Amino acid sequence: MLKWQSQIYREGDPVKKINLFFITLICAQTLFAHPHAFIDMKTKVLVDKQQLVGFSMQWILDEPSSAAVLYDVKQAKGDKKALQKLIDEVIGNVVNEHYFSYLFDKQGNKVKYSAKPQNYGMKSSGAQVLYYFDFMLSKPQLLQDNEFTLSTYDPTYYVSMYYDQPFHSAVDFSQLPENCHGEVLEPDVNEKLKTYASSLDQSQRNEDDTLGAQFAQKVRLICK
Repeated sequence: MLKWQSQIYREGDPVKKINLFFITLICAQTLFAHPHAFIDMKTKVLVDKQQLVGFSMQWILDEPSSAAVLYDVKQAKGDKKALQKLIDEVIGNVVNEHYFSYLFDKQGNKVKYSAKPQNYGMKSSGAQVLYYFDFMLSKPQLLQDNEFTLSTYDPTYYVSMYYDQPFHSAVDFSQLPENCHGEVLEPDVNEKLKTYASSLDQSQRNEDDTLGAQFAQKVRLICK
């Protein structure tokens, strides 16, 4: 996977705006409409002493995208250092894009994250690959009388990042205190926008970087 990334990400190349992690997923696909790849997400809200401290995430790649990753794993031939390097570089790309996650508080202020993920790695199960990591907030946020909204998406919508139903299995709110509750909100996307997205092919990767936000689900935490 990373070998392909280095070939695609050239100085001056018009596609360099797109994160390397997602470029690889795109190259693994043969579809000609947005999205081109799919990531099934699972998230756990992390709380400590009545404060929001971060999120624990799992990203499950679709089978064609996973095939590209598994090819590179096979090329590592059991070399643990080489495999760890592959994982470190992919997670590093995700971190450089702020985990593709956007968190806002009740006042609409953007909450910053720590630059270093915790407990990260990769697993494979059959024909699919799962990346996991915890991303922590740079400063714990008080939950009382507050509200937080988290959206995770690829801005170009080349990759669909989604929580599958039932949502109680996809998002774990178990650490929230009694004065809080969580929910997953579906985007309100009209047919015109859906038609526009489905009309875009792989050659139009830099045409629109607002699609992802419009198709993104939202995890909302509401505390009294």
